[in-house]
Amino acid sequence: MQKLLLTIFFLSLYASPGFAQSSADYNKVEFYGGYSRAELPSNIKTVTIDGSSFDPCTSVGAANLGTNFQSFFCKRRGFNGFDASITYNFTRYFGIKGNVTGYYKSDRFVDTFGVVTDTINSKERLYNFLGGVQVKDNGEAGRFKPFAHALFGLARQPVTQVQTSAQSASDNFTTKDNAKSFAMKLGGGIDVRVNRKVDIRLVEFDYNPIFTRDFITTGAPFSISQKGRTAHNFTIGGGIVIH
Repeated sequence: MQKLLLTIFFLSLYASPGFAQSSADYNKVEFYGGYSRAELPSNIKTVTIDGSSFDPCTSVGAANLGTNFQSFFCKRRGFNGFDASITYNFTRYFGIKGNVTGYYKSDRFVDTFGVVTDTINSKERLYNFLGGVQVKDNGEAGRFKPFAHALFGLARQPVTQVQTSAQSASDNFTTKDNAKSFAMKLGGGIDVRVNRKVDIRLVEFDYNPIFTRDFITTGAPFSISQKGRTAHNFTIGGGIVIH
């Protein structure tokens, strides 16, 4: 990460003569929108139920959660979503970027505990609200335009889970949590010029770490709190750039 930030810093110094350029020489404003795929691990390190704490990715976790629901906490899973941004370029090579992303996943987990079968329908969302710097050759004549960016801000992760059981009415409840955490997005990609107003973003690849704080889950007939951990997320996508 330090190497990337230093590279962006020195490139921005190199680009500073561009302040003297006419805005006709490069694109001043850039809008981007496209599809993004995220591979996300769990952001939960420890679960505490009624004062008893355990690591969800152990045999104790499987006994408490069920082997299928355990994958919610222990496996990297794929999410689909969008990526949208606006960039204002101060020079041909250096701009300030605002970025919003959203990722979505619905899942179902069925586990049996003795004679009781519990079904959990899970709906997860991840939103990033970020801002930072972008380095890119924004000259109007260039055809291939690689870029790099470093963005920082807030991640919001609302999760709703509905648990039902035909055998036990006490197992029917809905839980909700909404962790808010500091997030980063470090990466880049390459755009290809179509015409003076439109580029195609062939690919964008990003490292999107989210530094999750501890949070409380509400709605269950017992107390649930969760100790957060850094989620090392990766995303890839592509779309349309408009100048």
